[in-house]
Amino acid sequence: MPSENRSPAVKRHAFFIFLLCAVMFGLGQFQRMSGAVLMLPIADDIGIKVESLGIAAAALFFASALVQVPIGMALDRFGPRIIIPSITFLAVIGSYLLATATDFHEVLTSRILIGLGYSATMMSAYVLFAKWFPPAKFATMASWLMASSSFGGMMASAPLAYIIGHYGWRAPFVFVAGITLVAVLTSIFVIRDTPPDYAHSNAKPTTFAQSIRGYGAVLVHPKFFNLLAMGFVAYGPAVALVGMWGGPYLEDTFGLNGFERGQILLLMTVVVPIGALFFGPLDRFFSSRKKIVITAVLTELVAFSILGFVNDLPLWAVTALFVYISFVQQYYVVLAAHCRNSFPDHLVGRANSTLNLISITGVGFTQSLYGWVLSASTENGYERSFLIVAGMLVVALVIYSGSSEKPMVRSEDTR
Repeated sequence: MPSENRSPAVKRHAFFIFLLCAVMFGLGQFQRMSGAVLMLPIADDIGIKVESLGIAAAALFFASALVQVPIGMALDRFGPRIIIPSITFLAVIGSYLLATATDFHEVLTSRILIGLGYSATMMSAYVLFAKWFPPAKFATMASWLMASSSFGGMMASAPLAYIIGHYGWRAPFVFVAGITLVAVLTSIFVIRDTPPDYAHSNAKPTTFAQSIRGYGAVLVHPKFFNLLAMGFVAYGPAVALVGMWGGPYLEDTFGLNGFERGQILLLMTVVVPIGALFFGPLDRFFSSRKKIVITAVLTELVAFSILGFVNDLPLWAVTALFVYISFVQQYYVVLAAHCRNSFPDHLVGRANSTLNLISITGVGFTQSLYGWVLSASTENGYERSFLIVAGMLVVALVIYSGSSEKPMVRSEDTR
């Protein structure tokens, strides 16, 4: 593991790696969060119901979840330097295909390619942080990744709505395809798997069979299932709102137009970096990451319960609840640190990719859930969806409460 006593050259290279990871993850965040603004114009343009595009919005997340296991194996075996450009190039193709799509199947295919293309960005960053930064700073770096990459989510709200209103929905994705291509090419020259003085583990897998056995070690780790239960609801509740259903809900309930919806969605994305920077350092001041996560999710549960149970909420109250849900969801950086601290370096890629797999699957499921409930309901479909999400949070809390964690390593212990 790297220590605090890193050379200036290593610190400088680590900083450039962080910047590139933030840019690539931010581009992925733009794609993930664009659904609430994007899907209504696409539905109007190609002539289908917006409910039908729920599966297209979710397809990005399902595709990303599907490849998390092989990506985790590949990261631990081959390293991010090879995996990042190889995988992310698919996002370039997917973005361009979306910009030229003329029917539902092309939209669906493009979203799948985008999901595959950005599937390695977060886990690659986590693997790089584990090897380029001291262990006590992992949660802080993860929080800074979320904060600095949130520009993508912000651009996917009101700014994207403005651009779509003036230039149409296709032009932004041609631009994003070009930026992603530049980032992919830059990664070839910037990314290095480890610093020069890194002490490599003999347990690093060298064969496919060893990679499989490593996943076995991850999956049978005591109480890992409890972490995965919380991972399932770690992103879905907030991303389903800001990335897809928040826009239609605000239109159907309050009659807001695209720009007005975009302003509220922008507020939801603005608090993402604030939330990430709030939660990131907490594990350096409190003795238990588990208690931080449980406290955060309890407050999120209250917010969804209010949305589900209280009728005729004013717009300001709904906005405040939406914004708070987006803020508090950033507890994921603490959950990721809880997971990272449970495994040795050579298993970090597989452990956190498994957690990410479950989290992304949870996003796809939650986005699809709203579509299913709305299709089956003649009224109060959104409120029923909010209450189902609240129920999911209760179940996750009960299971996660049985998790275990290692003693916290504080920054002064690493000096």
